[in-house]
Amino acid sequence: MNTPVERYIDHINEKILPHIDYEKLQASYSTNMVYAKEILNRLHAAMVDIYGSARLTAHHGDEGFVVIPGMVRGRKSGEMCVALLELDLSSSGEHWDTTFLCEYGVVGQGDLDSPIVKAVCKRFVPYDYGYTADIPGDIHVDQARLPAQLKSVLQDFREKPSLRHSLEEATAKSKALSAELGTASPQKPDPAL
Repeated sequence: MNTPVERYIDHINEKILPHIDYEKLQASYSTNMVYAKEILNRLHAAMVDIYGSARLTAHHGDEGFVVIPGMVRGRKSGEMCVALLELDLSSSGEHWDTTFLCEYGVVGQGDLDSPIVKAVCKRFVPYDYGYTADIPGDIHVDQARLPAQLKSVLQDFREKPSLRHSLEEATAKSKALSAELGTASPQKPDPAL
């Protein structure tokens, strides 16, 4: 029987990672982060579904190890990136590995001879990181002391950013078109009629 970690990796490899538009994801990092938050939300929902909870302890993992979604922010570059983080929950959340989701696709830190890995590491290493799971007893990440941009994404990724962004965009377009045509914005119907 597969462990929860293996099931999570199999699930995201089949259902999520192949369907990401990595160019759009990369562009999202330097704009409004809407698509990045959407991807983070999908990875988080799969994590909760597979592990059975957003609050993870050592018993959720494979000998204490879990792979979970999160965000990294390069300390030198300030660039942000959705990532898959491998943590050892049996040792207070010790961080073991990071896989970056960027314009090149899914890039692990392992093969340092690869030009792509070198380029990604140059942009992001060293980095601050946070994750979407609730991990009691993690002494390595203080969620309250994360950089503001990282903290913001991790606090509001569950909102429906694409819907909110689409509504704001549609409202702005409607107002612009009304101004261009010299007409008033559409009015709500009078309930008395």
